[in-house]
Amino acid sequence: MKKNRRILIIAGVVCILAAVLAGAYWNTRQEPGSLQLSEVDASRPLAEFHGQPVYVKDVERHMYNLAAAGQSNQQTAEESLTEILQNMVLYEEAIRLGYAATQSEVDALVENSKQAYATPEGKEMMDQYCEEVNLTIDEYFKYLEEQAPRTIARQKLLDAVGKEYCEDHGLNFTKVNPPKEMIDARDAYVAELFAQAQGDIIYYTTGT
Repeated sequence: MKKNRRILIIAGVVCILAAVLAGAYWNTRQEPGSLQLSEVDASRPLAEFHGQPVYVKDVERHMYNLAAAGQSNQQTAEESLTEILQNMVLYEEAIRLGYAATQSEVDALVENSKQAYATPEGKEMMDQYCEEVNLTIDEYFKYLEEQAPRTIARQKLLDAVGKEYCEDHGLNFTKVNPPKEMIDARDAYVAELFAQAQGDIIYYTTGT
């Protein structure tokens, strides 16, 4: 049981890399259609939110991170692009509401990852990830540290939304096996936030 829990923790650490910076290219404001990464110039963005672009490499890395963490191997490129953009919108809102990560929180997350790498299971998983995405383990930890503030801030906001929902509905807030109603409420919050941000997102056509 202890070994299985450790593997789950390690997988969670790897999944943090799914929180990549977003960006994009579509000349007119429009909803993306069926996105085929092979048809897009990898040097050009797919979409943009407040001047921050999302590139093909970001979507590809996001899709791989989900698969590497055992969360999904069925997500389409379009769904990954949407999730990246949602993360960007959520992060901006988290900062606006004062949920920025502290340096101690960032340090703790990176240290947990390094401790996971010190285990045989963690080393195998992270080395495999690094090999497939052409990173050294040092680059992995550097990238993790760069992304940690975004990941932590988003999670703090989602936790706040979950706690408020539980308080309003007489539920116990927990991060382990949380109530389905709370999860649905958080998903609805993210969906509404993303819908409100559509006017600030530019999608770019592959043909321009």
